[in-house]
Amino acid sequence: MADFEYTVEGNIGLMRFNRPERLNAITYEMLALIEDAVKRAGADDRVRTVVLTGAGRAFSAGTDLNQLQSQGPTRARGERYANAYDPDRPAPWTFLALKKPVICAVNGAAVGLGAEFTSQCDIRIAGESARFGWVFVHRGLVPDTGAGTWLLPKLIGPQNAAYLLYSGEIISAARAKELGYLLEVVPDAQLQDRAMAIAAAVSRGGPLATGQVKRLLFQGLTRDPMEHLKDHVKTLETMFASEDFKEGVAAFLEKRDPAWKGR
Repeated sequence: MADFEYTVEGNIGLMRFNRPERLNAITYEMLALIEDAVKRAGADDRVRTVVLTGAGRAFSAGTDLNQLQSQGPTRARGERYANAYDPDRPAPWTFLALKKPVICAVNGAAVGLGAEFTSQCDIRIAGESARFGWVFVHRGLVPDTGAGTWLLPKLIGPQNAAYLLYSGEIISAARAKELGYLLEVVPDAQLQDRAMAIAAAVSRGGPLATGQVKRLLFQGLTRDPMEHLKDHVKTLETMFASEDFKEGVAAFLEKRDPAWKGR
């Protein structure tokens, strides 16, 4: 079995870190599998939402340090990641690059790169046993994907982010919920079912509209209001001309579920 699995159930893409014997520590090979799965999910019209989780008792313990020590990251890898941003995507990060909602179902520890990946999701829920830690300073590093220094302060505020990044403290799911980092904390046994229920809830809208909302939401974090409003108006005009808009109105008036076309 692959160390990172991607399957489709109905209109939900399921992605799972699958090295439970190593607490789902991330290897370079897994990063390639993750990028491939994200591209496949993005190109698959069946997939409306993605759920990301881990196998076993951890979400991900972060980068596999044994591999990192023996095969250090090359500058080419970093430059490829930094220059991979398509301006039509919502954001440059792996999971936020998808124009589809990504729900993170955090089971057990999410540490280092594992924590970074949770920041790259649209919605985060966790089981009661989940733990989060941005431990990079204890390895002599900065957060490796840049999510900790850019996304995390926007999610929980600069002061809370500064404390977690400087201290490397590992916090409980309950504390992460208090900080506003998590939408919900649920009993471990209910985590997968709750993630699938949330995925179903955010899959009901028009896929074209949902993708554009996500793009506007995250691109709006980096620009001034007038620039954002110009993009918003142009996007709204495009949506008014779409088949999905016509279908959404017709379905409402006819009191039926819409049959979205995604165009």
